[in-house]
Amino acid sequence: MQNKICKYLPAAAITDFIGEYNYIHSMLDKTLEKNTPPSMALIRQLVTENIIFPLGSELLRKRHPEKIASVLFYGPEGTGKTLMVRAIASETKSIVFDLSPAATMDVYCAGRTDADKLVASVMKCAEVYQPAVVYIDECEKVWAAKKKKKKGQKGGGGRGGKNDLSNPSRYKKTLGKWKAKWITDDTRITILGCSSEVHECSRAEVKKFFDKSIYFPYPDYTTSCRMWKVFIENLSGRPLKTDFPLNTLAHMSIGYSAGAIRKAAEFVLTKFRKSKLDQRPLKVSEFIGPLSTSAVMATPEQHEIFDGFIDMMTGDTKRRNDLTALANGEGGDGDDGKKGKKGGKAKKKK
Repeated sequence: MQNKICKYLPAAAITDFIGEYNYIHSMLDKTLEKNTPPSMALIRQLVTENIIFPLGSELLRKRHPEKIASVLFYGPEGTGKTLMVRAIASETKSIVFDLSPAATMDVYCAGRTDADKLVASVMKCAEVYQPAVVYIDECEKVWAAKKKKKKGQKGGGGRGGKNDLSNPSRYKKTLGKWKAKWITDDTRITILGCSSEVHECSRAEVKKFFDKSIYFPYPDYTTSCRMWKVFIENLSGRPLKTDFPLNTLAHMSIGYSAGAIRKAAEFVLTKFRKSKLDQRPLKVSEFIGPLSTSAVMATPEQHEIFDGFIDMMTGDTKRRNDLTALANGEGGDGDDGKKGKKGGKAKKKK
């Protein structure tokens, strides 16, 4: 408590994560070469089944078919990753231990064994006060990818180097060790990690540490419609008129995060504007300016980064290629085929 590792997160409900099922995408996922992003409703379902139920019930924890000790939430900023962590903590009444780099930067960094003490203390307290959530934001700083050194550059010194005792990656090995020891079927403890900069992660280390990963994409058209309706009605305190063009707002906001949509609604629906709704009803044009000032991930390079990370974490691309090869009659181990060809050549020489 003194070092603010044990934290209180604002209360939230799983239903605060607004979204609808995308039935078309779920059908196309079997035919397309690339995976379609999960719908918000599917994310809610995955979190409920794999995290909330096992954390909230000791019986379900023991009977859960998968032993999920750690889950990674990744996706662009403003897509609801932190909101989901808050919802998990609230729904399960879990105590939250924050091991994010921002919380541990100047804590337990006097000696080399302090990182072990920090993780051991957190796990011990989590076992006593379970259910518990160990929260790690900005995972890309804990499991950071190795950067190539420039010619003439020496490593090991300076902030962020190997010898830096405040380096966020100093406790990643200890986390792996204590995770295997303390998070079992008898302990209701889950490690939740969040990352918006997956290109800075060490993919091998992240895949090895986290048992499951969930991608948080930008909202699709149906979810955008739902979000605009909920945000506007909640902020204005009255239902929207049936002829309000929500579909136009949804089309405009494709590529914007849920956070950007909410900020645009908050910017328009000020206290003064709400008092004038009877005399001057809302118009779509009022939301264009505030929405345009929000950050948007529109570059193909950024989409490719997340697509590549999804393929690495799920292995779906490899599975699809294997199934395609089998369907085309190219089944079997590639190495055996090569050996057969070599063997055939050897016989001809004789």
